[in-house]
Amino acid sequence: MDVKDTGTDGDDSKIKTEDQPGVSVNSLKQNHKFTLLLQNKIKRKNLSEHESEGPKPKKSKSVANKPSSSKHEIINYNPYWHDYELLVGTQSINDTVARRLIKLFDEENTIPFIARYRKDQTGDLTAEQLRDIKDEYDNIKLLKTKIRITLNNINKQGQLDSKLRKIILGVHSVEELEHIYAPYRPGAKKTLAERAKALGLEPPALTLLEGAESVNLERFINKSNRDLSSISEVERGIMHIIASIMATDCEVLALLRKLRIESFFMIECKKANTRRDDRIRNYRSTRQIVEESKYANYFTFSASSKFIKPHQVLAINRGEALRILSVKINVPDFLNNKFVQFATSKWVEKEKGDKNRKRILEMAVSDAYKRLLQPHIVREVRSSLKLQAEKASCEVFSTNLKQLLLMPPVKGKCILGIDPGFSNGCQLAMISETGSVLTTGNIYLSSKTPEKPIIILAQMLKTYNCTLIALGNGTACRETETWLSELIQNNTFSPLDVVYTIVNEDGASIYSCSSEAKREFPSLDPKFISAVSLARRLLDPLAELVKVEPKHLGVGMYQHDLPKRQLEEALDEVVTECVSFVGVDLNTTSRCLLRHIAGLSDKRASRIIQYRDDNGPFKSRSELKKVKGIGSKVFEQCSGFLRVGPANSIAATEFYKDSDTNRLDCTYVHPESYNTAMDILKHFNLDIASIGQPHFIDYIKLQIDTLDMDQFSSSLSQSVGTVRMILDALTQPLNYDLRNESVSGPLFKKGLSSFQDLKVNSIVSGNVSNVTHFGCFVDIGVGTPALIHSTKMCGFTLQIGDKVEAKVISLDEGNKRVGLLMIRKM
Repeated sequence: MDVKDTGTDGDDSKIKTEDQPGVSVNSLKQNHKFTLLLQNKIKRKNLSEHESEGPKPKKSKSVANKPSSSKHEIINYNPYWHDYELLVGTQSINDTVARRLIKLFDEENTIPFIARYRKDQTGDLTAEQLRDIKDEYDNIKLLKTKIRITLNNINKQGQLDSKLRKIILGVHSVEELEHIYAPYRPGAKKTLAERAKALGLEPPALTLLEGAESVNLERFINKSNRDLSSISEVERGIMHIIASIMATDCEVLALLRKLRIESFFMIECKKANTRRDDRIRNYRSTRQIVEESKYANYFTFSASSKFIKPHQVLAINRGEALRILSVKINVPDFLNNKFVQFATSKWVEKEKGDKNRKRILEMAVSDAYKRLLQPHIVREVRSSLKLQAEKASCEVFSTNLKQLLLMPPVKGKCILGIDPGFSNGCQLAMISETGSVLTTGNIYLSSKTPEKPIIILAQMLKTYNCTLIALGNGTACRETETWLSELIQNNTFSPLDVVYTIVNEDGASIYSCSSEAKREFPSLDPKFISAVSLARRLLDPLAELVKVEPKHLGVGMYQHDLPKRQLEEALDEVVTECVSFVGVDLNTTSRCLLRHIAGLSDKRASRIIQYRDDNGPFKSRSELKKVKGIGSKVFEQCSGFLRVGPANSIAATEFYKDSDTNRLDCTYVHPESYNTAMDILKHFNLDIASIGQPHFIDYIKLQIDTLDMDQFSSSLSQSVGTVRMILDALTQPLNYDLRNESVSGPLFKKGLSSFQDLKVNSIVSGNVSNVTHFGCFVDIGVGTPALIHSTKMCGFTLQIGDKVEAKVISLDEGNKRVGLLMIRKM
């Protein structure tokens, strides 16, 4: 019978207090201070088996570690560390915050909700920091699951003894667990230690290791067995058993883990041996051969593990997987020296009961390091680098996606979307100020009558008084841009002052053929849906881009090398954060936006829309509770990010006559804090009917400057974080949109530069379209993004959407590459 793991790190009252045996806690980037703290636990006396699991009959030494084979035996699954300890060791948070966060995560609170409404419990951590901590907590839970599975698997084999159980419960990473479990994995090749044990050499090996008495090894010689045919063969088998024990010792693993964290390793990379890969090379396609040139920078490459860049790690790993590169990790000699010192102190010098003991143990120490521990260190170094690089790549993608989603909308204007093309022509779609489709059309730039496309375009613009054009950056973009630029410069659309901007169309064609698009435009040809999407990406980027899978938006770095599930989960978190923090109007939002609100799902979003269709507009946030599937927990998570209010200022008077309405529903004050908000209004003698008005906002801002926040919060029996959040919300107009604070936005143009017009030292301007660890890509309107390398940034930090001015420092017309030197932000 298995014992359920009842340890709950998120609840302070349930935290274990017994002094369990353990070593320094660490994951892939352990905090050194915490390592030293937990190392002190090694000095304490470990609990014996009868102390940690209850009284047991006294057993002789020969059966004390007998493998457990009973299916009914109780197994202790609790590791020798707590979840919060691992978080403290890997994240820059203290014990209290770590325990609170675990409790919040276990209670299924979303990151946007925690980031905005639980700041007092988290120490004001950002959403990005919370995502990192949650990822690490998920890794901890995964490790605990793997520990449980490993213990069960070994127990079923009848090989789980008390020593092995202690070792497994003391591991602190999946790599360590796999290192220990390797010999017991079903189908695994028997290790040298297992072979020696099968020969009956375990008892003399343990006796020698403990050093309590001398052992006559000659009596184990068996001439009929090749592996026992001489004293040297016997000693070799014993050495392998002792080396295995040393290589899986908790304290040894903790020492090497600490040394690995503190050390740096040289990564050497070179071109793979082609002679060894003749068979593969002979079958390579031309494309694969050409691909080798992409890795030329790594044919003679070396870097320290402390300074190698994430994109370099991912490139090297990919090149190695393609057998273009070979990689070597050089382990510093001092790790071997430290291990030898430790092992000598712990085992070799323990007793001197046998004249051969020291020699055999010294051989075992050497064998343990060279054959078992050094490869383990290399695997952990590479795994650590890979995880860090994947995390960095994921962060780049997430950051770029967030900046792309939070681009400020272009409100209050009709917009013409143009999806350019050659054979199929350019698809046109005109949308209104609210995003509804007004008309569509098609023009061919190669028409035999050049005037025809001009007439169609001009008529469409003038009919709807449209001055903004969103041009997709796909096939025929530059030809269409040249044509459009000439028309604008020739005043073809006069008296309209028409401008255009290039819109990234990544994912637009995929969306136009999706089931989502068919539901929204049941009677519209998919070729026009792409043009509609381009125009809407200018009108409201967030509302339109959430319809496309984030991986199709083209703003990442080596994202195709990342685990699919990891990338999708990270990007979904970013989309949820952006949609939630911007907020949506519960009476006008689409299902696509609504399903990304924290706490909601596609099914719940559909039910909300259905309720709205059946019962009319929502009058308050609390009405959400009437929707099937919206319980108290879901309402808690989502309600603060949903706004309920009038369509415009003109309708406000009539809307708020209803007693069920509440102006706080149009702010980001959470319903759980409405009573506190009313107390604040009462304190300042303010009327709730004035919320959002200019004089109200100015008065609140003036009072904030004179408040003693600690004393004021105490008088309201609330935390400073909660009161500050309410006051901040009251200083914003109703339906406040945080995207309006962004200085980034689309770059509207009337003219054009072609690649041929560029010269070295030319000054150009453009919008940042992608950000990576090695630099930023800028759309300067010449058909290919120009690169500002990280060494040419001149101290600037850029993000997607930033307008920049730069100098051309290199041109490669053959490969269409432009190198820039940063001058200034515009």
